[in-house]
Amino acid sequence: MDLPSKEHFSSLPLHEQAVQLTRLPAKTRQELILTSRQSLDLARTLSSETFFYTLKEIGLTDAVGLLALASPEQLQDMMDLDCWQKHGLNDRRLLSWLLFLDEAGSSKLAEWALQADVELLVLLVKRHFEVIRNADVEELLDFDYSLYFTFDDQYLLRFIGDEEPILHLLLERLRVLDYRFYTDILENSLFELETSLEEEALRWRGARLADRGYPDFEEAHDVLRAIQPETVRLEPYQQAAVFRPLPFAADERVIPPDHALLFLSGVESFFGRALSTVSSDMLERIGIDLAYLTNHVVMAEACDTGELSEVRRCAELVHDMLNIGLMYATHGDEMQAQELVQTTKLHPFFQIGWGLTLRLREHAQQLEAFLNREGGGDWQSYFDTPFQETFTGAQRRTPTFFQGLEKPGEVLYRRFQKLADIDQVEAILAHIPHWFMIMRRWGLLPEGPAPQEVTLGVLWNTAFVHWVVGQTVEIQPVHRSDVARFQERVQETSLAEQSAAFLALATTQLDLQAEEQQALAFFSVAVQEKLREIIELAVEQADLRFVGGILVAEDSI
Repeated sequence: MDLPSKEHFSSLPLHEQAVQLTRLPAKTRQELILTSRQSLDLARTLSSETFFYTLKEIGLTDAVGLLALASPEQLQDMMDLDCWQKHGLNDRRLLSWLLFLDEAGSSKLAEWALQADVELLVLLVKRHFEVIRNADVEELLDFDYSLYFTFDDQYLLRFIGDEEPILHLLLERLRVLDYRFYTDILENSLFELETSLEEEALRWRGARLADRGYPDFEEAHDVLRAIQPETVRLEPYQQAAVFRPLPFAADERVIPPDHALLFLSGVESFFGRALSTVSSDMLERIGIDLAYLTNHVVMAEACDTGELSEVRRCAELVHDMLNIGLMYATHGDEMQAQELVQTTKLHPFFQIGWGLTLRLREHAQQLEAFLNREGGGDWQSYFDTPFQETFTGAQRRTPTFFQGLEKPGEVLYRRFQKLADIDQVEAILAHIPHWFMIMRRWGLLPEGPAPQEVTLGVLWNTAFVHWVVGQTVEIQPVHRSDVARFQERVQETSLAEQSAAFLALATTQLDLQAEEQQALAFFSVAVQEKLREIIELAVEQADLRFVGGILVAEDSI
């Protein structure tokens, strides 16, 4: 997107600047904040999540100047996001944050310490220090004071394991700033259990995250439950198209998360085009809605909120489901989409997109059950590429799209990103049982597992070559002379014409219905690429062992 000039950006109202920042790259975001005449106020109008993931994307080492502008509340929220994994404190991350806070300015470390949960501070001391009351050992003649240090002659301390100078500095500053608080921490470290301290600190952290729209695991999973897209109604999610901007930090109100927009800047999609038409005030509301959905997915997937890549993946998943759901709900009408994103919460569109995606897995399971029952247990060995991979992707816990469908030769999978992806895989899953049943009815499908490299496509192409050469429909391996005659025939009458005639023969002999005809026509086109390679082959000199796409007789190899 076009980057704003510093002059234009600084002329905007403060809350408008904050909204605009979510559309910009992280380094540009940092530069505009640091060069602003209201840099402190602007930094503190950012949600804690936007601030945090900006720091993460730039790297804390290169963003110390920006970190120095954070409010105590932002610091606490950011460390809540980064310093816990699963159900435990990540000491390494916390100590790294303390180092960066000290580098950001002497007051930042103290700001954090004075408003941190006391249980967390006691836990840090418990894990990293041995603490002894001086009064308890002063009469012991053999006590070695040289192993300990003290800030007040009341408590003796020494590190357990590696020394962490930042913790030494932290305690020293706490002693100076609030001696009563300092002594409470050391005293509590003498008798509190580490597990109890961690549980209580985690509880406080969980409560703050809940206030910021991070649900517990059970509630989060509700957004990922399977739902029939046709049953989703938009009416319960209607809201006014006019949006009043939320109060910011100056009004002592919680700034809600809006970070998901950071990960979607510049994304070209149906949903993205609808967002590009809304006002900044409306984008603010949509950004909050988008962030809450992302938070639900983050918690449901048990992602690490401190890992930028994991949160980005969740935000992109939410975007893709919204993109699919919005296109489905509007039948691709962009004007209607622009209206709906302003008058309807995003939740139902996510439900629709997610429901359509999960329904692919349901259809793949139904297909597997049908073919196991009707086609025997060896049917999967007859799958061609890319249909085998497409089926496998649809079976996954979260179905994925095989990229070989859009880029022949590609072997990777990706998320479903648009309604056309869903439609394409739905069509293939619907076609597959027809392919097997047609091949069986025409006597082209052997019993038992497929020999190596023998697929439905190989069998179909072999039968097609026999028909073009001798007007017979069979799957006996072809000879070199058959390949030569096949080349002559398709030179006289095009491959497309011959293929159309073969399909017409199948339709007549098997009395195919319209749906079966459509499935067979799709399949025929999909497997023809190998026939085109055979047509170009110098058949007299070619080593037919390396010819794919048809069965070749051993005496012709």
